[in-house]
Amino acid sequence: MISKNNLSQRFQAVMDEFSSKMSENKLAAKEKIGDFIESGLPPVQSEMVIATLNGAIGDYLAQRNSRFLQPMLLRDQHQTLVLESGQLQQQLTRCSERIVVCVHGWCMNDVQWKRKEHDHGESLSRYGYTPIYLRYNTGLHISENGENFARMLDALVMTWPCQVKELVIIGHSMGGLVTRSACYYAEQHQLSWLSVLNTFITLGSPHNGAPLAKLACWIDDRIADSPYLKMLTRLSEIRSSGTKDLSQGYIRHTDWQPQAELALQHERPALPQGVACYAIASCLGQNLDDEKNLRLGDGLVPVSSALGAASEGQSALNYPQPHQWVVGGINHIDLLTHPHVAHKVHQWVLFNTAD
Repeated sequence: MISKNNLSQRFQAVMDEFSSKMSENKLAAKEKIGDFIESGLPPVQSEMVIATLNGAIGDYLAQRNSRFLQPMLLRDQHQTLVLESGQLQQQLTRCSERIVVCVHGWCMNDVQWKRKEHDHGESLSRYGYTPIYLRYNTGLHISENGENFARMLDALVMTWPCQVKELVIIGHSMGGLVTRSACYYAEQHQLSWLSVLNTFITLGSPHNGAPLAKLACWIDDRIADSPYLKMLTRLSEIRSSGTKDLSQGYIRHTDWQPQAELALQHERPALPQGVACYAIASCLGQNLDDEKNLRLGDGLVPVSSALGAASEGQSALNYPQPHQWVVGGINHIDLLTHPHVAHKVHQWVLFNTAD
């Protein structure tokens, strides 16, 4: 058992070398941090710690097949679903023809949809929807997660115990971008689940990107809440592929690949056709006429980004005006729990319920 003092001393030695290498070689710095995480942290960590590590350096954790890797899974808050017809039927003894899939945000996981005794997915079960939750490594490229999610959704719909009549997806933060990416790749690969996707709602998703400084503060705040991670004060200086994509709103492979500068990447993919798409944005302040308040947004994502408005060199996503909703006095995380947000989600989903 490693004592806290020894752990701190070992970490300080790593950090001294890390600081000297940061400016000259970030890959070497990431290697040192990775070695410390693998050998210095206790083998069992909370799901919050693992989710934060994946958001910060998840691409690197995947490269070394780390014990702290958060793989992509579909769950129902009790178990990991096996996407084979016979096994899925045994796991879901009570399921409906209507599915709502909740896709979590950056540095988070599926368990965190339930906060303050509320869960947007579970709350829709009273209206006949079966809630399913995606878990994924938020440090990977958004487009990689999106393409994998697209294939996983196809397997889910094909192996569902009964015929799927309606699919609803709710994406919080990065989850909205991963879902947009999944829709793009579903169309590219002609996957069938798009035909049953009825409603798609994003909650504070940075369609136009989010400031890197705010993302760094987000990691710092989460690190401060963990006794083991609070020593990793420079973790926010190492930016995972997912973090970089989130800061720019990238959802396709061509957006971040080396040749992206030569591509017309600003002509971003449109919202999926034939799907009722909605966007919720929030502000920390109550005054929705204050430009400064709108730029600050929910503390992480500006309002214009959450609504996919036109920006410099980038076309608008063109959400219909009635499909946009801006609310004051709600921060980024409280989009998961606030009763006003829950009411709006219910209103939109039930308005579009398939016959």
